[in-house]
Amino acid sequence: MKCPPIRKLAIVSDDAELAARLSCVFKRPGYYLPILDGPRMARPDGSSEAVRRNNAIAKAGVTKIALADLTAEQHDAMTNLLPSKSILTTTSHDLNEVLRERPPPSVLKWGRNNIGVGLLTALRGNQLLEFIDGAETRNAELKGREHLVVCEAGEPLSEVIAANYAFALDADLLIISEVDKDAAEGLTEELYSLYDLHGQSATDSLVQLAKRVRELCPAVVPPDGGGITFFTSHIPYGFGFPEVPSTHLKVYPDLGVSVLNGLAAGNADTTGVRFAVLVDPGQTPAPEVKAVAQSLAKRRVFVRGYPWKTANVRDITNTVELFPYDFLLFATHCGDTDGYRFTYEFNDSSGQTRRLVVDTAIGVARTNDPDMLNVMQFQRFHELDGVSWSDPKKSEKIEVGTAVKDFVELNQAKELEPVERELIPRVLGSAALKLADHNYIAMPRELADHGSPVIFNNACASWHQLSGRFMFAGARAYIGTLFPVTGTEAAQVAEFFVEHDEGIPLAEALWRAQNKTYDQSQMRRPYVMTGVYPQNLHVFQDDVPSYIQRRLESALDSWNEHTSQSDFEKKLIAEIRDYYRSEIDWFKQKWGKNTSKRQTRRAKRKKRLFLR
Repeated sequence: MKCPPIRKLAIVSDDAELAARLSCVFKRPGYYLPILDGPRMARPDGSSEAVRRNNAIAKAGVTKIALADLTAEQHDAMTNLLPSKSILTTTSHDLNEVLRERPPPSVLKWGRNNIGVGLLTALRGNQLLEFIDGAETRNAELKGREHLVVCEAGEPLSEVIAANYAFALDADLLIISEVDKDAAEGLTEELYSLYDLHGQSATDSLVQLAKRVRELCPAVVPPDGGGITFFTSHIPYGFGFPEVPSTHLKVYPDLGVSVLNGLAAGNADTTGVRFAVLVDPGQTPAPEVKAVAQSLAKRRVFVRGYPWKTANVRDITNTVELFPYDFLLFATHCGDTDGYRFTYEFNDSSGQTRRLVVDTAIGVARTNDPDMLNVMQFQRFHELDGVSWSDPKKSEKIEVGTAVKDFVELNQAKELEPVERELIPRVLGSAALKLADHNYIAMPRELADHGSPVIFNNACASWHQLSGRFMFAGARAYIGTLFPVTGTEAAQVAEFFVEHDEGIPLAEALWRAQNKTYDQSQMRRPYVMTGVYPQNLHVFQDDVPSYIQRRLESALDSWNEHTSQSDFEKKLIAEIRDYYRSEIDWFKQKWGKNTSKRQTRRAKRKKRLFLR
């Protein structure tokens, strides 16, 4: 299966029905029409929301952007970044006026449920979709195609994206019931704690858990010889269907951005795997690092290893976010760490007194200043005004209002101090990666210098939290584990995965790697993939050192143009500039242009594998 080409027009909207109707207007068979939700301006990082969408649009080569029924604030945030000639502003009224003048050849009347199936039916029937209360609907468009798209209900816009994805892939589509968040978290917690369960063996537990996953989607029938893409809120459905290759896409947040990043990376002529980074801090046996390094080097990929003390929080944080790699492997321990429970009291924007309890885990990194450490915090809201943050009826008991936004702003301005403190043994969801010097709290702002890399995380139980964080930061694919794995099986799966035929989709490569590693009769399939299905690990062979050096120099030029206001920002930007200068100097010394062409070619053959 190949990545479908991408339409040069994208739709940005929070109105699922309008996005569906516009999809009918702008469709093109065999092409993917990008649909993105509007930037969430109520978030403290609202401006970053617009930047992420702009970056995804730019990387995909989209030249026209339809801003459909966005708020004035959303519209301004997007238009401030986009070329004015590329913007189309439209509303439901505008569309209706156009259709009155130029009526469509046929109209499909559809109810307000299962709108993804209605859209796919209309797209294939060359019809316009019209939503009517009480009109007939169905939950599937099944014709026995090779690929099946399964979308969990609950986010209407995700169904629109899933339908456009299925249309581009010529796939079937099935809408399944939304899974209660508490039930989903309970199931993933059982996978996470597989070897802590008492009363039955791990094997029996896996069988029961796989059965429960299948019971959540009884209508799913795996296609013979095909694969499945699951659009899911929390559940790793592919674990329950080991008989076929599968992948997952999180329906929230930024589903449209994740799909676009993956398909754009799979389509671009200049996109491929040139450079791999392997991280092994020595916290757990990791024979897979050597095996993967040798396999990638044989395929002409440049490999940089960070072993032992070089795998420290500072260097890995910088590499993950700033270095232009294409493939990243983590081989270490992952788990929720201990931390603190802080209680804050403050007045929100409306003047109401709020009491917010926040669980906090930290990771610590060195800086250029020997008297200063860089602290990364993972915060999980535990309670607001006496009501549990995870209470499904929270909105009925309290009005959240601007409490969270106000807390973030006050906290960033250092105007808040906790009124109560306590140590807690586990900060749920912190998913800390153990590095040589401290915990790495992986919450990257970006990946690979605004790239779209493939992340392979062999850290135990790394999929639950980290897949969402890395995909949100721009990864095109994330492969992680649902429960602990041994060093031997980790090495086998990783080596088999990177050695696959590069024309095979990543999901199929992972499926084959697990089938080679585990007995077919077992339910032990710990690895799960997130990302679009039709993408592969194509090795791009060119003058890699020169390419990397150009990327580093371009990034440094960009950071040199940054201006900052606060002392903290100035120090942060200064460290980033120092990082790029150091890397540029290293590449110049290692691959300097003064070397003769013959020596350079010989060096490139011998030094595809090197350590930092």
